[in-house]
Amino acid sequence: MTAPTVKEILGQVVSGHHLVDDHAEFFLSEVMDGKVSESVLASFLTAMKMKGETTDELYGFVRAMRNHAIKPSKQFDFEFLDTCGTGGDGKGTLNVSTLSALTLTSLGFKVAKHGNRSVSSLSGSSDILSGLGYKLDQSTADSESEFLRTGFVFLFAPAWHPAMKYAGPVRTALGFRTFFNLIGPLSNPFSPSHQMVGVYDKSLCLPMAEILGRLGSKRAIVCHSRDGLDEFSIFEETDFAYFDGKDTKELSFDPKELGLNSKELDRNTVFSSSKEGAEALFRAVLDPSESSGGTSMVALNAGVAMFLLGATKDIRTGYETAKTALLEKKVLRFVRETLNLR
Repeated sequence: MTAPTVKEILGQVVSGHHLVDDHAEFFLSEVMDGKVSESVLASFLTAMKMKGETTDELYGFVRAMRNHAIKPSKQFDFEFLDTCGTGGDGKGTLNVSTLSALTLTSLGFKVAKHGNRSVSSLSGSSDILSGLGYKLDQSTADSESEFLRTGFVFLFAPAWHPAMKYAGPVRTALGFRTFFNLIGPLSNPFSPSHQMVGVYDKSLCLPMAEILGRLGSKRAIVCHSRDGLDEFSIFEETDFAYFDGKDTKELSFDPKELGLNSKELDRNTVFSSSKEGAEALFRAVLDPSESSGGTSMVALNAGVAMFLLGATKDIRTGYETAKTALLEKKVLRFVRETLNLR
């Protein structure tokens, strides 16, 4: 059976038909090889947005993204995590995923954090890390060396996905969220063994977790809180899909289990309305004078990751371990002394 052409695939999507994963992969591969015009890509992205993406389609798109990414020079013989999320919740929180990643690495876990510039938050991972002195433009070889030396690396998406240059202008011109926002967090070029992904809509939790399982993740958690955050919340319950290596389950976590006091539930230490404020909250968690809402948010998400990695029996135990590391400034020392950031 002859594979369909790009225009035939476009016609299927415009007609509201879903694609099998191989056809989705083929279309995006053609885009990343520079073989699809901007007008055809714009039509395709719009049609996909209108009909909605299926799990098979997203799986095919992710395979194309991973296949066109720059690859590390060798496979890593240890387990490691990524904490990259979709963004898009529009809530103005401090950068929880980056602080969680740094907390985990200070405790001896390895994190290859994939990310880009801010999508919706006031200070995205690359923004906050570059503000600390992290070199986003380091070579791929230097990134690999850093990962092996420190246990932490930030994989700046534009450097590792050069083929995305063909889609960039169209995405900018369209101005609305497309499936690229969904597949970005699933396209880590290092192919982490474990992944924790925050999403902007609860309906994405199950399909995203299933895709990670199909991609070979040992374990994965995809979450969305009931107060609208793309991470675990200390204020409301968080719904999440958990792929345990065999099956995917839909679960929830109630932060009341943590026994937080009123000071630790202070929203002013978690949310900000300005970039400068978000950065100040980030630094306050990194160099705390006392426990706060920001500390609790970061500790909770790092604790979830420890549970995911199999390092703790439950989320609360991981939370308490991470919180101690933050309050004893172990994370700050790691950032300054090991990563040489300011």
